[in-house]
Amino acid sequence: MSPTGAATPVEVAPGVYFVEGPASNWTILAGDDTLTLVDAGYPADLELVESSLRAVASATGDGYARLTSVLVTHGHSDHIGTITALRRRHEFEVSAAPAEVPNVTREQLHQVTVRDVLPHLYKPRFARWVLHAVRAGGLGDVAVTDVVPLDLGTSRTFSGHRVVPTAAVGHTPGHTVFALPDDDVLITGDALVTGHPTSRLDGVQMLHPIFHSDLAEAGRTYGRLVDRGARVVLPGHGPALIR
Repeated sequence: MSPTGAATPVEVAPGVYFVEGPASNWTILAGDDTLTLVDAGYPADLELVESSLRAVASATGDGYARLTSVLVTHGHSDHIGTITALRRRHEFEVSAAPAEVPNVTREQLHQVTVRDVLPHLYKPRFARWVLHAVRAGGLGDVAVTDVVPLDLGTSRTFSGHRVVPTAAVGHTPGHTVFALPDDDVLITGDALVTGHPTSRLDGVQMLHPIFHSDLAEAGRTYGRLVDRGARVVLPGHGPALIR
């Protein structure tokens, strides 16, 4: 969680900007006069996402750079919450893994439930997280329409960066990580994090078991990601890891 909630973009590789939001993170790729957003925060993060996009456009010297793509690691409300509102202001394509598209469109729902959380509400960290999630719009309708399925394992260029989407399932059935091999960057979403409001730990870790749709598979995915060893790891929660 950002200590200030300022959501200031930090350039972690040329044209790759990491934003640590109030409770979840997003990444902005800049190049070829365009911007690509990877994940999009809670609904209440809309103005923070917008301001970070403007800041990146300004930092690159092209204040007119357009948002043309949004890539989704997974369909939880803290990662897709601003997309529909952003579409009222910008014209862009939304892409997610084929297995995750139903979660993003809300034809299906793979997300922690009130029943999952209730046994943990006596813990102050969980109580604070729930309060923030509710206030940030986590229980609202965040369904996204017109989602384009990604071709997993196939390299594609977004805003001047070669991006390879790779299945990293367990947290959700279609969770995806995005490798930027030319930048030595790995965007891990919630398959590997470096902190979370509910966690006492700092550093590389898994989210609490209640957050995963398939805990065993999430554990196997986490182990593979730990071994990948990218120079820059950009998680869905917690600070960037730069080796």
